[in-house]
Parts: sequence; C-alpha cells; structure tokens
Amino acid sequence: MKKVLFTISLFLFLTSPFSHLRSQNWTRFTMQNSELGNSVLAMASDKKNNKWFGTELGLARLTGKTWTDFAMFNEKLKGQYVNCLTVDGSNMLWIGTDDYGVIEFDGVRWTEHKEEMKRLQMKFISKIAIDKNDVKWIGVTLGGLVRYDGREWTKYTSSDSELLSDFILCVAVDRANRKWIGTNDGLSVFDDYKWISYTTKNSKLPHNIVPAVIIDKNSVKWIATLGGLVRMDSDGWTVWNSANSPLPCDQINDLAFDPSGAIWMATDKGIVLFDGKDQWHVYNSKNTVLPADIHRRVMVDGQGAKWFGSNLQGLTRLSAQPVMGRIVDEKGQPAAGIKVVCGSDEATTNANGEYYIEVATNATAALTPEQEGRTFEPASRQLTAISGARFRQDFIVSSAMVAEGTSAERVVVNPYLEQGYITITMESPVAEVEFVNAKGESIRTIPQYKNEAKITISRMPKSNYTLYIRTAKGEKRLQFNLK
Repeated sequence: MKKVLFTISLFLFLTSPFSHLRSQNWTRFTMQNSELGNSVLAMASDKKNNKWFGTELGLARLTGKTWTDFAMFNEKLKGQYVNCLTVDGSNMLWIGTDDYGVIEFDGVRWTEHKEEMKRLQMKFISKIAIDKNDVKWIGVTLGGLVRYDGREWTKYTSSDSELLSDFILCVAVDRANRKWIGTNDGLSVFDDYKWISYTTKNSKLPHNIVPAVIIDKNSVKWIATLGGLVRMDSDGWTVWNSANSPLPCDQINDLAFDPSGAIWMATDKGIVLFDGKDQWHVYNSKNTVLPADIHRRVMVDGQGAKWFGSNLQGLTRLSAQPVMGRIVDEKGQPAAGIKVVCGSDEATTNANGEYYIEVATNATAALTPEQEGRTFEPASRQLTAISGARFRQDFIVSSAMVAEGTSAERVVVNPYLEQGYITITMESPVAEVEFVNAKGESIRTIPQYKNEAKITISRMPKSNYTLYIRTAKGEKRLQFNLK
C-alpha cells in the first residue's frame, strides 16, 4: 500500500541565526549510531523511561544510552513498518504495524491477534488510543475504527455507523472519555453512544484532512489539519493559517504538549513551537543541527526532552528548555545587541529585540539582561524548575539619567516614558519627589517616595519638567521633557 505523507511549510519567525544554540543540547540519531531506520514513524516513552521508536525497519528501544533492535526478538517486526506506539497503564507497549496488525509487548512476551486481524481486516494500523476504561481504540488506514476492551472486538465503519470515513489518521480521548477521530473526510466524535461530525461544511474546520488531535488540561482541542492549526473550545473555533499567522502554509503533521502547555508541531519545514496565543518559534536545518526540515512526529518525554522524528533523516533530541522574550527601550522600540544571561547560558537580542536561550531542564536561575550604562525593568527575572518552554520573559531598557544637586548621594532616574512611568534609584530609602513645570508651578508632589518604586506619569500634562528629589542627604534635580 502506498504511504501517505502529510507536509507543512513554516518560515523562520525570529530572523537572526541561532548562534546561541548549544550543540550539547542537541543529539542526532541515525542508522550509523543507533538501531533506527531512516524514517521515524512513531514514538512513545514508558514508565521506566524507555524510549520506543517505530520506523520502516521495525521497532527500536533506547534505554539510557543503549539501543536495542527488537526485530532480532520478533521476526515479524523485521523490515516491518511500525506506524504507531502507545503505552497503557500497565506499561504494556501496543504496536501498530502494516502487515501484522496490533502486537502487544510487556517486555518479555509478545501477543499477536492473528484471527482478529484477519477477520476485521486490521492491516495498516495508524493509531492506538486508550480511554479511561482501558479500552483500546485502534485506527485502521482504510479500515475504520476498532474497539477492543480486552475481551471483545468491535469495528465501526462509515457504512455501519456515522463515522465520517474509514481512512483513520488519528484518535484522541478527552476527559469526558469521548473519542476524537481524525479522518481524511473530517473530524468524528464518539461518546460510545452517539456520533458528532465536524467538516468544512458544518463547522469552521478549515480542511477535512485531520492528521493529529491533542487535548489540553482545560479540555481545549488542538487540531492539526491541511488548512492550519485549529483551537476548539466552548467559545468556538480559532484557526491559524498562512493568511493570519506566521504559518506560511497550512498543513501540520503532528502535535505534542510540553509541561508548560506549549505546543510543539512537526512539519515539512522544521519544528514549530507555539504558546497557544501569539508567540512562535521555528527550528529548522538552517538554524539548528536538525538534519532536514521534513518531520513526521514530535514527542515530549517525561523528563521534558523533545524528540523530533524526521522523514528519511533519523531522529533528533533537544534536551534543554527554551527561554525567550523581547527587550524594548523606554519608547517601545526594539533594543538590539543586549546580552541576556541565564546561569551559564547567554544570548544577544536580535534586530527585533528578541532573544532565545536554551536552559537545562529543571534548572533554577536568574535571567538578567546586561549593558553598561543602562538599567532594566525588571532588573532580572527568577526562573524556577524550568520544565517547559518559557515565553514572554520581557524587559524594558532605559538609559539612566543622573540627577545633580547639593549632596554626594548618587540619584539615578530611569524614564520609561512610553510605558508611562519613571523609577528613581537612590541611597536613601525615602525621599520627597516634586514635579515642577516650565512656569515654575508645582504639578505633583510625592512626600514619601520609596526607592525604585514606579511613579506613574502617563496622565501628567505634556511639558518640560524639573524633577526634585529631596532626601536626608540633600537635594537633587533633573530636567526632562514629556512632550
């Protein structure tokens, strides 16, 4: 049977090269240094931290740094396409193949279902999902949906049920135990009693081919289609595509969440990271060590490592966690060339003021921007137990203005005018602060200003001001313009 490959194109949202990527965070696995085939078709991580991979050559396992080729233990896996892998609550591995249907493996014994495979025509298994009752839901390419409760097998097809199509691409189970079934003719939902169908004709689904569905902790459905990424919740549908987002084309191959709730996408032009709102980041063969741009599968394991299965170019692992943000000046303009340090890692902002750092998993560190003669709001950000992607770690940079006056005390004013406030840094804990306009009129007085507190100025009249800072050590003054 001819394999159907799903592709997507995405472009680099951050414009600067990833010179800050650390090679030790990235590991490539190929036929030369592992037991993998060229194309990674399926991935799963079990409770013992074993990583399982299905390829066009069969089944392989990575335990620590040791690879095992399981074709040598099960002759039927030799040269067999392993299309899907799922681990159940008992740590049993469920293997979906082309020619031998579903095979179970408990680490010692192999269990095949020869009679059921023949009777139900269970070849070319595309997905195995497990519901809350430990029932297995098996998607069969061109063969419909099969239910197996450990005793009985039941098959649903488009001719004897309301299933939209017999061409099953994916199956996901939500918190209400409903099955979300992606097909090449739309999305079917089944609660064990009734069916609901979503297509381009009766919903905002942008395309009827649905390669992947994942469901977050808030029961929001994230749907990969050939028409873009879809968010579906109780409020309706949101679609990101090439017309309204950084996605330059609309087909997505696979989806996975990391512990932070960020969404990782496998595409035909790299790996895409999305915060679910408006922050995007793209990894490809030009800005990382990824060997190619075509990726079929993505997995985030229990330790937070990301695994990217490519088409024809093996497997890549990213073991660190991405931290990213933006630095702008007091006028809201991007601040380029600023160094940002996080522990032993660092990066420099690009022309758009953006930075990206890879930080060790579970690290706790201060994220601190640095540039001589300039101050930052906040001065640093404390990151604790970093287990997933961190977005929006933003800063505002200001050129410090030194006040002059009668005391030896150093007083620095940081005007974040675009943001509508200033801060004053001084040796004294408390001061009297007064704003006097060009006519000599006192516009505002703060009798008990505390060191480094924000003073809101967004509602003050536009004018030239003299700012007086009076402490126990004397008076300082500074002129600035709110025009």
